[in-house]
Amino acid sequence: MCSSNLYSHPDVLLEDHLIGVAQFSELFLCEKPPEIQEELRDIVKIIALTHDIGKATSYFQCYLKANDKEKEEIKKKKETHHSLFSAICAYFIVKEKRAEKFFPLFSYIAVKRHHGDLIDVLDEISLFTDEEKKLLLQQLDSIDEKSFKKLASKLKKEGLPIFLTKECIRGWIENFPEELKKLKKEVRNLDKDVRHYLYLNFLYSLLLDADKNEVVVKTRDIFERKTFNTSDWVNNYKKNKKFDFSSINPLREEAYQEVMSKEISLDKKIYSLNLPTGLGKTLISLSFALKLREKLKNEKNIHPRIIYALPFLSIIEQNFSVFESVIKSNHLEPTSDILLKHHHLSGISYQKENNEFETDEAKILIEGWNSEIIVTTFMQLFHTLISNQNKNLRKFHKLSNSIIILDEVQSIPIKYWSLLQTIMKKLSDSLNVYIIFATATEPLIFEKNEITSLVNKDSYFSSLNRVLLIPVLDKSRTLEELFNYFQLDNGKSYLFIFNTIASAKRFYEMIENLSISHTFLSTHITPRERLQRIREIKANMYQVVITTQLVEAGVDIDFDIVVRDMAPLDSINQAAGRCNRNNNSKSKGVVYVFELKDDNDRTYASYIYDCVLLDITKKILSEKEEIKEDEFLKLIEDYYNETKNKKTQNVSKNLLEAIEKLKYDTEDKNVPSISAFKLIEEDYNKIDVFIEFDDIAKGVWQDFLKIKEIGNRFLKKQHFDSIKDQFYQYVICVPASIKNSLELVNGIYYLSNDKLREFYDLETGFITEGMTSSAVVL
Repeated sequence: MCSSNLYSHPDVLLEDHLIGVAQFSELFLCEKPPEIQEELRDIVKIIALTHDIGKATSYFQCYLKANDKEKEEIKKKKETHHSLFSAICAYFIVKEKRAEKFFPLFSYIAVKRHHGDLIDVLDEISLFTDEEKKLLLQQLDSIDEKSFKKLASKLKKEGLPIFLTKECIRGWIENFPEELKKLKKEVRNLDKDVRHYLYLNFLYSLLLDADKNEVVVKTRDIFERKTFNTSDWVNNYKKNKKFDFSSINPLREEAYQEVMSKEISLDKKIYSLNLPTGLGKTLISLSFALKLREKLKNEKNIHPRIIYALPFLSIIEQNFSVFESVIKSNHLEPTSDILLKHHHLSGISYQKENNEFETDEAKILIEGWNSEIIVTTFMQLFHTLISNQNKNLRKFHKLSNSIIILDEVQSIPIKYWSLLQTIMKKLSDSLNVYIIFATATEPLIFEKNEITSLVNKDSYFSSLNRVLLIPVLDKSRTLEELFNYFQLDNGKSYLFIFNTIASAKRFYEMIENLSISHTFLSTHITPRERLQRIREIKANMYQVVITTQLVEAGVDIDFDIVVRDMAPLDSINQAAGRCNRNNNSKSKGVVYVFELKDDNDRTYASYIYDCVLLDITKKILSEKEEIKEDEFLKLIEDYYNETKNKKTQNVSKNLLEAIEKLKYDTEDKNVPSISAFKLIEEDYNKIDVFIEFDDIAKGVWQDFLKIKEIGNRFLKKQHFDSIKDQFYQYVICVPASIKNSLELVNGIYYLSNDKLREFYDLETGFITEGMTSSAVVL
């Protein structure tokens, strides 16, 4: 059959692109639960085969044939736009085939917004004007009849349920205003059901992912999944690994065996692994997930991806390295299709067997989570789950049939607990998702009957006697008073954790002239240098470490004495996890908690923590002079019970209401919308600064300047992606209010090597002029 001679992209026939997207959609859908496949297969095909049908207009065809300069002008013209035209076709064809469950509306929105972000659904169906109707008819009239018939014939042969004609589309355009009136009424009376949100996101996500892969990656062979037995991966790793001696190892092994001997019921989908710090939650949770994966594969023919999420970048590298070692110990190469790291600073490199993919292909594959095990951040995961943005939601469909491990789950803000409880339950039920919460301080997100515990946590907490916690809260103290409180013992190691960068720097200045080995950590030190210092700390190269909270959750370091500025109890418990972690000290480790204040008599804690959480913590700690480790669990449970009673869940309630009403984004900022969700709230405006720290940084900066000279924005982005990983090793965030006279170059502030000593201290990092004691690290 002859081609239509209509094009979707330069040198790409429209029918080839539409059919290609349909094939990618089918490929991705085949990985989902059978009931999802059955319910959505025909809808997914219609969406894929119609999503760019509006490109058949003569206006769009002229745009494709124009030179670059002309394209910029033509692109601005409304006649060139194709999404609304395509969306109306998708709507009516789906309505004819599957009118139930808002599927026609969801198909319309997925297609209309596949080049943009989602907005309030009610706003979406209130935007159609007489002018738009006139424009659509004008676009329709411009389509070449003969070419369109050839296109329609090919699409019908590929599975589109009707033979598309211009006359048919004309009727749809004429009738669309009446359809919208009915839809508005239905949307206003929408049931309070999170599943509407999950289904719309799923359809939208599947289209986005299929579309991008068809355009950039093209071949579907890349997506062929590997099959191997993973249930013994961690066992094999443990046999080959020479673990350092620790008196706590038998307890770690006991916890591991308890979890791995547990019978798995596939009806149970939400699990909790609540163990004290240092008992190996990372390996245990991975091993259980791999065992669960094998059971799902053997009993249900499902091959779930494992999505392992952490709260902080500081522990991504550490745990990713452990996973690499696990895979290598099983005689496999941890290529990107097996193990993938994804966060906003990760490099753009994707390998499969002997193939290294080009930057643009690699970017699509990484951001689409195309791997068996994905190591990522809470930011990436939760902004995939709760978002209106195209770039975030593209990988939403990958959550279906997955096993999600949430490590250090206590880091999730309390205000989102209720939201998380509802969303996670619906996600597990509707999209067959298994969830494992791993933590030393289990927050009360779920009721006890909603979650399956993997260990008898009481027995492990009561078995430990590594640490003594001593609250020194009789009064607030200055940094000078803290310095005078301690006579540092040369035979012991010390970790001081402060709430603000300013207070940490000031205390460091007090100790830097002492004849002891010491170092400093904060986010004002370049990431490259920070990781190097963490490696040195792990190698016991320093007796005293001064740091901010960035070491608290999951960073595998160990000290005899930990001193913590006042914080919520779960943070204090995490800090205690860096004290005598491996139980190798001859005496108990000691954790001191002080309430430190600045020169204005304001506590540093008050700058960054919720006063209700601080009050609850202070009340609990002040009741005891010292607290043994076997009492930690009871204290944390008391703390969470108290916080649940006192902290409002209004933020969760508003977001949940927006999700149920499909209010993705609104111009009225007084109306709650999904776009308002931010896992981490920024307390102050920040700027990025590139620090030309060494010769490598000089080379990276020169590459950056050359890239900025590239005229084509797509090429420019592609070249930057190739150096992004190295570039951000030298970028820090500082408050926008600083008074430093930095040079702004191509959108980023730049500290040249010849001015380095003026603005960057080799020990404590960036020297901020005009920074107050409230400057914090998050």
